[in-house]
Amino acid sequence: MDVKNCFARSLLLTVLITSIAACGSRDKNDSGLTKTGVDCSNSSTTDEKIIRWKNGRFTRFKAGKNDSVMMSTFMAKNKSQIDFIEDNFIIYAPKGDSLQARGWGGSDTWGVDFTRASELWDKNIKGDGVIVAVIDSGIDATHGQLSTQLYNNPNETLNGIDDDGNGLIDDLHGYDFTSNSGDLQDTSGHGTHVAGIIAANHDTGDIKGMAPHAKLLVYDFFTADGEGTVADAIYSIELAAKAGAKVINASWGGPSCSRALNSVIDSLSNKNVLFVSAAGNESQNIDLIPSYPAAYEAFNHITVAAITYDEFTAGFSNYGERVQLAAPGVNILSTYPKDSEEYESGTSMAAPFVSGAIALLWSAFPEAKAQDIKAAVTTAVREGSYPVKSRGALDVAAAYEYLKARQK
Repeated sequence: MDVKNCFARSLLLTVLITSIAACGSRDKNDSGLTKTGVDCSNSSTTDEKIIRWKNGRFTRFKAGKNDSVMMSTFMAKNKSQIDFIEDNFIIYAPKGDSLQARGWGGSDTWGVDFTRASELWDKNIKGDGVIVAVIDSGIDATHGQLSTQLYNNPNETLNGIDDDGNGLIDDLHGYDFTSNSGDLQDTSGHGTHVAGIIAANHDTGDIKGMAPHAKLLVYDFFTADGEGTVADAIYSIELAAKAGAKVINASWGGPSCSRALNSVIDSLSNKNVLFVSAAGNESQNIDLIPSYPAAYEAFNHITVAAITYDEFTAGFSNYGERVQLAAPGVNILSTYPKDSEEYESGTSMAAPFVSGAIALLWSAFPEAKAQDIKAAVTTAVREGSYPVKSRGALDVAAAYEYLKARQK
């Protein structure tokens, strides 16, 4: 989980607000947390800019290395309509998560067992009707436990034509922005592993996905070299929300602070969508040393730390008051490319347990508001002494009872 960049400088002081300390904050913030900045002096950016217009729209602009050209041409015509501009910086694919070996002492299903997901499955609550977006490194769409779990765009067919008019050709199950193709692949295995935790098919293999009847909408914005851009992450989030995803899983992050990314996550509050992010694997308090998007403070955002099978905080896991709860994140067995399975550890594994739990809850209470689902997940926790805001860990059965009691 290593994202090393932040917008570096202003383009026009009249347009761009450059306070890095403002990243992750809201106009009304009741957390009481002190906002802290990060060192952005070593930012690595593309030659593009991200523009947020005053109507809420995002676009990208290829400005080159000469900002004065942009200022004298594009900006002269559009300054009054622009909210802010920042560099379209590079995001690096998660690198903190690690493969593990068998023989560590826990069961292969300890994660779902810990969360008590089977108590909802026994009630035939399995995620039906809920779309979960996995914005990551892609997916092995041919995997035996995932091929049946993919979302199907009802307005698109595989014919080489942009049938639904959204600018993407053949985006039937999602899109790969690195190859500009609807042909989903996973060059690292990370996205496939995350997807399996959320929704692996119980009937076609050993992995027990949290929400086996949910559908997976997949967006890949990492190249084979492990690089992506903030603009593609933003576009993926917008497309996911437009397609009807109720929860978006972001198992990536690092010490970069993008006002544009924060803004689009914040906007999901108005669309009744929850955004779930991994806390990060640097063993640090993100209240003091922020990791993004984990440290962004939005009403619809849930950040997740990792714990071990014997209920200790994972040594690598980030923590702090900006982390809402913990979830299983050590030696997690899940799907992997080439129709295989692997153990992995990381907060990247903890976040999809929460995303899958949210899918279960929304399938049980389809009329629930995002804030109600978030309250259930972050309040009705398994009690512990974890260094997170709730002090507890994911307990989806308790969250279900919490919501059920409030429906009466």
